[in-house]
Amino acid sequence: MERIISNNFINDLEDGILRNILKYVKSDTTLAMEIRKDCINIYYRGGSLLKVKEVGENIYNGYFDKNYIKTENSQSVVVECISGINNLSKANKLIEYIPKIKQQMDLWMKIEMPDGGEREYKHIVAKENNYGLIGKESDYFIGDIEYRGSSNNYLFDMIGVKWAVDNDNTNNLDLALFKMYYGDKNLKTSKEIISDLKNMANFLKNEHNLNTLKEDLIEIYKVKTMLGLLYPYKELKIDFSDKIEIVYIFGNQSNENQNLKNILIEIKSSKEYEEMSKNIDVKIATSSFMGYGLYEKNIINLDKAIEML
Repeated sequence: MERIISNNFINDLEDGILRNILKYVKSDTTLAMEIRKDCINIYYRGGSLLKVKEVGENIYNGYFDKNYIKTENSQSVVVECISGINNLSKANKLIEYIPKIKQQMDLWMKIEMPDGGEREYKHIVAKENNYGLIGKESDYFIGDIEYRGSSNNYLFDMIGVKWAVDNDNTNNLDLALFKMYYGDKNLKTSKEIISDLKNMANFLKNEHNLNTLKEDLIEIYKVKTMLGLLYPYKELKIDFSDKIEIVYIFGNQSNENQNLKNILIEIKSSKEYEEMSKNIDVKIATSSFMGYGLYEKNIINLDKAIEML
């Protein structure tokens, strides 16, 4: 397993020296915690706000991405985070940095991504479907955002499971993989999307890649539910059926977008789609009364999506 944190790390987050970091993330709806190899990433507006990495037994380093710094006033920014976190006091000091780091990221995004960008909307989709009443009632859960395979050879925008609200069997869930294109300027050409579909198919044909992805999700769900970050907020073990869904999210596209309609028609007629659809369901997510909840009845096939445009 390449991405999962140690039992010591989990214990420190639950009731050890890092417990207040977990409490802070759970109390702040603008933040999301993702599990990585020997570390956690705390995301804000789709960007990595803090990374806390295990460097020894009950010892951690905190990191902030300095690329987000957009001011010349070095006194007003967090240039370096805390290393050698081995007690509650040092961990709490890291928490004190969070509002200042948020401010830096807001400034960076105002300059670099005034419309929020796709990364922010991935964050929103994950948050909406994982937490609170909406997350409990939606039919999909997001395990991770911006997931790369074990060989770092393909990037999924989000990975998760299809878990219908009326399904109590968590040992037979469908794998759900997501690609997002948010807004007109981020909508690729049909040639680019078909090429990406081919790359995705090649990734999933590799048994090692697919098995590792599923194993990662199983462990991620176990850890996140243990930490109270995913419904049902207690340790949950999942397993998979043989079914796979590829779900495209074309965010903020007009329902009269002729360009998107033409793209979907070309995808539908491509040999790449024909080959993939033999084993994998390729679907389009539509909105639920302006929200970001992913409900089974609103995840439609290409034919229906084309008819809607």
